[in-house]
Amino acid sequence: MAIAPRTADELLKDVSKLNQLPAADLKALAEAAEVRKAPKGAPLFSEGQQAEGLWVVRTGEVKLTKSGRDGREQIVYLARPGKVIVEGVRFDGGTYPASAVAMRAASALVISNEFLASLGERRPGVLRLLVDLRAKRSDRTLALVSDLSLRTVPARLASFLCTLVAMREAKGQDAKNLVRDLTTETVAGRLGTVREEISRGLAYLERQGALSVSPDLIEIKDLARLEQIAYGPKKSSSAS
Repeated sequence: MAIAPRTADELLKDVSKLNQLPAADLKALAEAAEVRKAPKGAPLFSEGQQAEGLWVVRTGEVKLTKSGRDGREQIVYLARPGKVIVEGVRFDGGTYPASAVAMRAASALVISNEFLASLGERRPGVLRLLVDLRAKRSDRTLALVSDLSLRTVPARLASFLCTLVAMREAKGQDAKNLVRDLTTETVAGRLGTVREEISRGLAYLERQGALSVSPDLIEIKDLARLEQIAYGPKKSSSAS
């Protein structure tokens, strides 16, 4: 039997940062939220459309993405249930700077900028929190720009895999064997390159003795070597 999606009230109570608001403010946000749905491959919103407000992913998985004139795609980040999409929060009548596309059938809450502005006038803590959320996202976007501009594809790929290892370790999961549940195309989009470069990057990391690669699995053979390729010898030596 399918599990019913959480109500807006239940969802917002589990959203990082938002759940720090007073209960009355959370309730007001939940009551103002509208549910939007998108089938796999369809946008929740598209770049250039007028920005509507704050989004919170409710079900499925959504990618925030930019597309170039040549058709290449850069995934800015992935948002799973309970994660916010803040690019639509603006009070200048501006537009979305990127598109949010469902990677599988998804639904999300959207809370309009008009309501956020009205509530914020009465409850300044709401506006401060929105500023913090946008600042945090801006920091991560600048880090992504730096990564894309200054590092090679193998280094970016190694860093991506090190992050997956750390996340799995934090959850008490097997961090040595990484199931390839993200397609090569998706990883390429996240790292700002193309599938062929990801395949070459994996082959390079395998030749370096850091990985063993099969169609369904990436086995971490030498994490220290992977970290060295990802971050340079200084980080590797300081960690040892």
